[in-house]
Amino acid sequence: MKFFLTIYICSVVSQQCAEVPLEKHDYKRLYKTHYGCVQKGLGESYSILFDGEVFGANAVEALELYPKFHCVKVENYQENAPLDTTPPVEKDL
Repeated sequence: MKFFLTIYICSVVSQQCAEVPLEKHDYKRLYKTHYGCVQKGLGESYSILFDGEVFGANAVEALELYPKFHCVKVENYQENAPLDTTPPVEKDL
């Protein structure tokens, strides 16, 4: 069993949250333990908001940004498994 980390940045002003795009800040998403996942979630969230590469202090202040993340338990997850992009079969009613 592993844990999948997803980080969101939320705004008090817009009352919305969005996942951080990988092209803006790439981070490891799969962890062996819940502890490791939470530890990295805290660290990566801090980095996203305060390292100045994704958001500047002015944006954090003006939009009242804050981090949110979760670690979801996954079983039989293969990191390099191809995604099934087959569209669902439509049925007539």
